[in-house]
Amino acid sequence: MNQTVAAYPPANSANLDNNHSHNKIVQLIPRYAQVLELGCSSGAMSRLMKEQCEAHVFGVEKDAQAAWQAQRYCDYVFTEDLDDPHSLDALQFEKFDVITLVDVLEHLRYPQQLLERLKPFMMDESVILLSVPNVAHTSVRLELLTGDFRYEEAGILDDTHLKFFTLNSLKSLIERSGFVINEVDYTWHDLPDSVIARYLRQVGVEATPRALEYFHQPDAVAYQFIISISLPKQKSENDSASPDLFKEHQLKPMAASWQTWGHIFANLQQKEQVIKGLETAIKDQQAEVNWLKTQLQDKGDELTRVYATRSWRLLRKLASFVRGMPVQEGLTQS
Repeated sequence: MNQTVAAYPPANSANLDNNHSHNKIVQLIPRYAQVLELGCSSGAMSRLMKEQCEAHVFGVEKDAQAAWQAQRYCDYVFTEDLDDPHSLDALQFEKFDVITLVDVLEHLRYPQQLLERLKPFMMDESVILLSVPNVAHTSVRLELLTGDFRYEEAGILDDTHLKFFTLNSLKSLIERSGFVINEVDYTWHDLPDSVIARYLRQVGVEATPRALEYFHQPDAVAYQFIISISLPKQKSENDSASPDLFKEHQLKPMAASWQTWGHIFANLQQKEQVIKGLETAIKDQQAEVNWLKTQLQDKGDELTRVYATRSWRLLRKLASFVRGMPVQEGLTQS
């Protein structure tokens, strides 16, 4: 099992957009940072950190073939299973500015143990940047509402995922592991009202504005959570710990969602017009093909008649020759 099967196709600096987890994470990495990339796969993220941050990258990857490919972009690559408690022993004297876990925790049996083992590699100002798919995404909610749950080859329900997280369960994992949250962000994938309404009708629920709004909330459209965490700061006796420390980091509403859907629908309408034009052209071509078939059939019938006529003339000539009669041209004799 590759511990870094991404929810998105591999990205490079030429095709990144603002709704890609790699892009969001790279933007949080300081220039010339010393980075420990856990689950580096074949090096797509490593390449971005090299190109955009000039980072010094140590990679760890379970899959040997992927680790071999990652050597093109990492300064060092170690082939280790992150669930193994000794997987990071070779790095015991290193300190890192940034540790990344890009779509990794959901592939592990013991994600909390891994997080706890990362503390010796961190300084006071070090951060861990992680991304995790959101199992409470609208698409999963709607399928569960209709009684359906199916693993997939990639995405939120990737069949190699061992753990599933919502924002609250991910916050709990971070808290139990002894870290604090610095920032919460997310990539998104919203669904149009028509799709949501179709699922609701299957279970006899009316697609009211309030019901539709529920499926457009930030924690429902969030596809992946992007979270920055760090070690707790030392507090003085006068500082009081906030019991709502993790509740303060809520997902921000995303106004760009509907604007983006407007662009998507505009593109779909253009493509629909192209498809209709192609369908019309296909019908015209089919009509022409049918006409050509008719013409071919007519020519074939005509050719058959010609052959029949010539055969009849030949038989008449042969019959006349056998009877010793003079052979005359034409179909009949006087």
